Amino acid sequence: MAEKRFEDGIFLMHTDRFEEAVEFFKGFVDIDPSDVEAWYKLAVAYLGAGRLDEGQASAERAVDLRADDPELLDLLGGISSLKNDDEGALEFFDKAIEAKPDHVRGWISKVMTLRNLDRIDEAIVAYRQGIEKAPALRDPEEWNDLAGAIYDRGDYEATIDFLDFLLELEPEEASYKFNKLGPLSKLKRYEAVVELAEELVEEMPEFIPGWMVRGIALIGLERYEEAVESFDRAILLDPTGNEAREMKKRTLEYLDEVKKG
Repeated sequence: MAEKRFEDGIFLMHTDRFEEAVEFFKGFVDIDPSDVEAWYKLAVAYLGAGRLDEGQASAERAVDLRADDPELLDLLGGISSLKNDDEGALEFFDKAIEAKPDHVRGWISKVMTLRNLDRIDEAIVAYRQGIEKAPALRDPEEWNDLAGAIYDRGDYEATIDFLDFLLELEPEEASYKFNKLGPLSKLKRYEAVVELAEELVEEMPEFIPGWMVRGIALIGLERYEEAVESFDRAILLDPTGNEAREMKKRTLEYLDEVKKG
């Protein structure tokens, strides 16, 4: 829902000047109250300004004008979630899916909301239904972005829980396994890191990051000789890789200190 006439307002939102953006988009709906796109942008600006009620009212005006638009319905669902009304949000997500069965964002929102409500079995069923209607739902990129957002908040336990949920949905998805290594490492669960990294390199023997993470975790466990072997595998796969060589050098120094001690 981007148009050239809205570029200045979008720039204001991108620079966190949401109150100014509100005034910008209000100018459009004041001139033409039937302008669906302007109501949508005004709703987003209100949300950015933390004015949820006004954002909801603007989104509702847009839906009144275009009742079967999945993006508008999904926006209303998102606002309901922000207002701690997950049951109400589900109704909007279902309407978005009904309007456009291959609407990936609607399916993602539904799955996430069911999970937030701790209705895990229903979330899994919704995912299975979703990939039949919208095969792109299986693309891990957006799911990994959601996991990354949790990780960036510093909530490593929640990141692990979410990635475990994703692995229930797609048990063989290597990117979910790999992204789980980060929060496990942050929590210094090195045994779990080694185990998962070994699973990855067993499935993908040429996966250099797996060998590197395994080696670093083994250092954390003071299993230096095994760590050296892991870095050697990485060097063998990429002889020009400086990181693996540097880690091997440091690990041999640690090992030498241990032997001298």
